[in-house]
Amino acid sequence: MPFASVTVLNEHTQKPTIIHSIEEAAEFILFDWPIVPGGLITSARQACLDALQGKVADEIVRDLFIAAAREAGILISTA
Repeated sequence: MPFASVTVLNEHTQKPTIIHSIEEAAEFILFDWPIVPGGLITSARQACLDALQGKVADEIVRDLFIAAAREAGILISTA
């Protein structure tokens, strides 16, 4: 389920990662998200899972992903 791209810093590789879809957002959250305090990541993670089941709109996932990335200090840019 594609959406307008979001670029975040992958702290493992120290390189930008461009997220284009709910699937990519979910994968990044599960495997590459930095360990930082913050409550928005939990909401973003759940929204990804719900969207993959067709329960949440793509734009809600994107907005929560952006908010959580901003909170974690890894947001680079949004399209």
